[in-house]
Amino acid sequence: MSFDSGGVTRWRRSLLAVVALAVASGCGGGDQGTSPVGADGYMAVIDEFLPPAPFDSDRPVVYVARLGDKPFALEDQVAMIEAVEESHDLRFVDEIAAAVDTEDSDAPPRSDGVLLGIGTISTVVPHAVRVEVYTAAGVVDAHKVTLTVRDDVWRVESSESVEPEVLIGDE
Repeated sequence: MSFDSGGVTRWRRSLLAVVALAVASGCGGGDQGTSPVGADGYMAVIDEFLPPAPFDSDRPVVYVARLGDKPFALEDQVAMIEAVEESHDLRFVDEIAAAVDTEDSDAPPRSDGVLLGIGTISTVVPHAVRVEVYTAAGVVDAHKVTLTVRDDVWRVESSESVEPEVLIGDE
């Protein structure tokens, strides 16, 4: 009895080619379903709300607080701080009160800064997140931000104003 190993080898090669093509088309292309969100996704959001950096003075202070229960991973915090360290002083706070100067009647963020409250970016399409920008008591802008990710690069696709829910002033 003889066995045609050439036919089996060709079949295996064909199968491997089909599997490789399927994997290649499903990875790295674009938004195809779920995407893990790390520092790059959140930096795309933060970049949209950073105050202008002056050329001749100290870097603007930007406090970042998580809206929700889950804090940013420490390695993501470090990556985000390093991404803007030349232009901004990014400071993560666990409690919103830590970023607010309660001694001032307007209750601005400390160090003449800005407080960004950022929710959790959805891992499924559409990737959306709530962002609230606090500049003083009663001065809160809220946004629903939608992002896209293509080839592991996160970009803000749109931002629409919504009603503030979390960083509401005059509490």
